[in-house]
Amino acid sequence: MGVERAIRYAFDKKSGKIIDAEELFDDRLTGFEIRKKYNRDEIDPICLECENQYSVSTSIYDRLYFKHFPNDEYCILKDENLSPKVKEEYYEIYKSKESERHKYLKNRIGNSASKIEGISEVNIDNKFILNGKEKRKPDVYCKYYDKEIVFEIQLSNLSQRYILSRYDFYKAKGIYLIWILDDFDVKGQSQMEKDIKYLSKHQNFFKLNEEQENFSLTCTYKFTFLSNENEFRDKWNEVNISIEKLKFDKDNYEVYFYDFGKEKDTIIELQKRNEEKINKEKTLKLKQAEEQKKLDEELVAKRRLVIKIDDILNEIKRLKDSQIVVYNSVTEELMNFNENELIAFNSRLNLDKNHKLFEWITKATKYDSHFIKFILESSYIEFNVNLMKDNNGNNVLNYLFNNKNLHFVSLFKLILKKGYKFTKEDEKYIVDSFPNETHKADSLITISYLANGFENHNFVQYLFNFERVICIIESAKQNRIIGYKYKADKWIDFANNVIEYYPEYWEYIELAFKEFGLYDKLIELDLKESFQKKLYLHYSKVVKTNYSIDYLFGALYPEIGQLNNLLWR
Repeated sequence: MGVERAIRYAFDKKSGKIIDAEELFDDRLTGFEIRKKYNRDEIDPICLECENQYSVSTSIYDRLYFKHFPNDEYCILKDENLSPKVKEEYYEIYKSKESERHKYLKNRIGNSASKIEGISEVNIDNKFILNGKEKRKPDVYCKYYDKEIVFEIQLSNLSQRYILSRYDFYKAKGIYLIWILDDFDVKGQSQMEKDIKYLSKHQNFFKLNEEQENFSLTCTYKFTFLSNENEFRDKWNEVNISIEKLKFDKDNYEVYFYDFGKEKDTIIELQKRNEEKINKEKTLKLKQAEEQKKLDEELVAKRRLVIKIDDILNEIKRLKDSQIVVYNSVTEELMNFNENELIAFNSRLNLDKNHKLFEWITKATKYDSHFIKFILESSYIEFNVNLMKDNNGNNVLNYLFNNKNLHFVSLFKLILKKGYKFTKEDEKYIVDSFPNETHKADSLITISYLANGFENHNFVQYLFNFERVICIIESAKQNRIIGYKYKADKWIDFANNVIEYYPEYWEYIELAFKEFGLYDKLIELDLKESFQKKLYLHYSKVVKTNYSIDYLFGALYPEIGQLNNLLWR
């Protein structure tokens, strides 16, 4: 059959029949005879949806087909995104509209409705309703007092797309849509039956009552009630009604007879009242028993928790007094605490408010350094190190620095891991800790400021793990040599050292050098070409890149991190 035509069916106004492009045009000679008839106005093909006239056009392969004129208004059959299956479903619907059953139903509905008081402007399959570029022609249109109503008849399977297109279109126009479901099973499981049911808020479904001469609808609706056991039940009922019995939901532009949702809410409320009345005394007794049990359990749990916390605090004191180096036994116990127990434990310590940490640091001897380290390092001991200040405004760094029994730098790193935000005022502690090694002080100060950018304090350790490499990258970024004992202008010596001693990180370092402009500067300064020789030697060997720095690199330097993605392509 060749390539599938975009539009297969048309309605010939001359013959009053639906014509099939596959049958007309598949024989080339017959097809061109049809084209002659078209150009002689012997056939008049129009669109089944919008009723605009089609042209009969020829493809580059001499294949004839129906086509909308370019300036035609919007029509869903012009939608290039419609799959062949969906188009076929639409054509089946359109063909059903030409069946004798469909014609009978729309004429019966229109003629009988026109005799009802309040009904006016009845149009049977001859009124287009416009909404912007879209238009629809319902089977029957009428006005019922101040309301507009359309009837759409269902004889074939309707796709959800077709159902929604009708529902959404008429709702947008403020028109009430009544589906006349000629062959519909509310208990059916076909896709169309489920689509119709789930679209309806009130779950009222209609078909024409043909037994009555006057206009009458058979409404199938879901009815809700309470069983003798006070359990919620629902079932389907059927009733014949006149149009006066219909109700109109203006929010959804849906017509209904029985408000399932409202009645269900009423029944559920009645069910609740019955249940409350039946079980009131039983519930009260159960509640009292449960409350008493809960109080007893809470009391026992509180007593146990007090004992548990006392045991931990006593163990910490014992280890401290015994000058024990390792506090693993305490850590293992705290690891088994649940969240509420840890809150209670830290509430007992109350380090945020009682200045106990300052007291411990002040009185610490060199033998207490492991105790202080444990307090600062434990993830289970919580306090806000940024808020802890004495009455004179001194913070924890001041106390650590002033106690010469303690190793300030190692404990300072633990403070950073605890979330401490490093400030300009704190630099003096670092500088004074390295009186003869300014490059080390510069390195730690740089890392400390970078640590401020981590909300997750657990990642601060990565900064110290890669401190040397990070200082190399920061040297490029800040345009000054950081953390290394080179004079300010010794960039070539610095870079040669980097390539020689950090080859496994060179891919990252080179990206940073290029991003921050140092690479070009090195080439310019490399008069003796020592850097370029080092670079050539590096690339002449097989060096395996260490990707363990990747996450930290991307977090600290997102502008280079985008370039870093190239490493993985």
